[in-house]
Amino acid sequence: MKNYILNLSDDFSEYAWEIESKGCFEVDIKVFDKLYTFNFYDPIRLKQTIEDDLRSNQYFFCENLVVLPKVSLDNIEKFIENIINTPYLLSFPTKR
Repeated sequence: MKNYILNLSDDFSEYAWEIESKGCFEVDIKVFDKLYTFNFYDPIRLKQTIEDDLRSNQYFFCENLVVLPKVSLDNIEKFIENIINTPYLLSFPTKR
């Protein structure tokens, strides 16, 4: 049994390919009794976003940023499963 729940819409499988293609995805994940909002990026999209933000805002900030080789459901679940029982999870702010 998983100790986490990804807050995905029922039709997520229909547009999962779009998320992989875009290279970024923000999702709420409940881990045990705490709710986290993670911002997943692939390296190419992250670089583009940073450059765009620096040009327009003069800064870049993204809370709970996680960089994955590819933003896919499989990689997101692997990340959560790898971090769930480590002190690193505590470094991420929670929504509640």
